[in-house]
Amino acid sequence: MALTIIALCLVTFYFYFNKEDVIYFDALLSVLVMIVYITAYIYFSADFPLHIKRAGLICELLPAASLCAILFPDWSTRFSPEVTVRLGWAGLLLSCIILALLVIFIA
Repeated sequence: MALTIIALCLVTFYFYFNKEDVIYFDALLSVLVMIVYITAYIYFSADFPLHIKRAGLICELLPAASLCAILFPDWSTRFSPEVTVRLGWAGLLLSCIILALLVIFIA
């Protein structure tokens, strides 16, 4: 549930602060992937054992941080915006793979 609230806030801030700018395809695609991820996470997380639910923090924080990196690449002072977006995509795809492996092997 926290992931849903965080993602909703990030998307709202993105569209509020970029209302006069161009909306990039990466941003729209990442929001779509995040919607699919959240739906799958909510649906399958009820089947996880209790010790996996406590470790499920990685299944919530990693996609939220990745979505933030994709939507707001200029916030990173260490990397260029292109690298930040690519790292965000890597994190989002990694969290999808982790969730798929949890569903296949645990649930």
